[in-house]
Amino acid sequence: MDNLEKQDTVIIDLSEQDSISSKLAAINNRVRFSILKILRDFQKINDANKGTIFEKDPLYSREINSKLLNKYNIDITTQMLGQHLKQLQEAGMIEEVIVQKEVPNKVGLRSIKGYQLKIDAFEDLLLDINFFTDELLNYFSLSKINRDEVDDSHCMLTIFNGKEKGKTFTVSKDEVVLIGRKSDMEVNDLAAFTILLDNSYNSVSSVSKPHLKLFYKDNGWYVLDDSSTNGSYILDKKIPTAEVTKLRNNTILKLSKGKGSAIIYCCFQ
Repeated sequence: MDNLEKQDTVIIDLSEQDSISSKLAAINNRVRFSILKILRDFQKINDANKGTIFEKDPLYSREINSKLLNKYNIDITTQMLGQHLKQLQEAGMIEEVIVQKEVPNKVGLRSIKGYQLKIDAFEDLLLDINFFTDELLNYFSLSKINRDEVDDSHCMLTIFNGKEKGKTFTVSKDEVVLIGRKSDMEVNDLAAFTILLDNSYNSVSSVSKPHLKLFYKDNGWYVLDDSSTNGSYILDKKIPTAEVTKLRNNTILKLSKGKGSAIIYCCFQ
């Protein structure tokens, strides 16, 4: 720890982390989750019909309400639907567009508000816009387990992707943790507390020269990437090499990027 104390400390701007919490809160509701599925299904059909006479304008509130009732047996008032749509908008998951449509009991086309998924709706959540329901729920479940179980003496890490998805590690404040691909090593081969990732995470550096170190000091949790081959990231912001970086709660760490990388969710009190 003495060497770590002497390292320069940097703090990365993590305002994007707040959007993750906002999106997770928005998703964790049956009505809003169903609205997202309705808009997702509508978009997939529209994408297939793009440029043809079958391409349709975005759905408006009455159409969404009808689909909620007919497909999911969810019966809510127009006012309540408006509140759910507003929260999804504020979370950055859907957007409002003005469309021209014929509406019941009105003559001719009217300018009304339509709703569609934002292109980057699930970018922060590490998912594609054409998400699968069980994948999204699994993501929320993993993050919720982390938040529910952590206490003020530990940091909890959960692997969010790949072969070891769902595996959790609890780190106490007096431990320095080495994180890396296990290569040909086993836990008993190393004296320090080590998180050995499966070799399928092949763009993560071997633990013999750890990809990342995690530790507690000065009332905060920090990481250090000494010189990993493919770098470490908080969301898409690269962690400076050889500089101690302070973490915020609910941080998503990426060890490398793309195929063979590891995504680790980190939370603490």
